[in-house]
Amino acid sequence: MADLHAEVGNALHWNFAIPRHRVTAEVKRGVVTLKGLVDWAYQKSCAEATVWRVSGVIDVRNEISVVAAEECGQ
Repeated sequence: MADLHAEVGNALHWNFAIPRHRVTAEVKRGVVTLKGLVDWAYQKSCAEATVWRVSGVIDVRNEISVVAAEECGQ
């Protein structure tokens, strides 16, 4: 079995709907915890759906926060 953390990272990297440097993933025994800040709710749900498609993932904990650009000072 290939490195699950690398596969999850690769899947998130190539999904252009997800801000690359604002979402991170921790992987422990097939459980992926997503963290970070995004501007839109669809980005949060898209990140979760992307991770679920990776073979070997048994659970996803989505702790990504949705913060409007004006609220985070951008």
